[in-house]
Amino acid sequence: MKITLNGETKECPTGITIDRLLELYNFDKHRTVVELNSNIIPRKEHSSQKIKDADVLEVVIFVGGG
Repeated sequence: MKITLNGETKECPTGITIDRLLELYNFDKHRTVVELNSNIIPRKEHSSQKIKDADVLEVVIFVGGG
């Protein structure tokens, strides 16, 4: 299925969860916030929230420093 991830069209397996998607694209899931179709998804729901065809995701990565 096709999704939009951070503005780019990507292929991913059907029925994939947010947790698995973050692993698939090498995001550090402990330092990210995920927005799915304009809704922020709480981290505790990442392992159960499935992604559907044509979903739009934005993954924001927190970076430390000063």
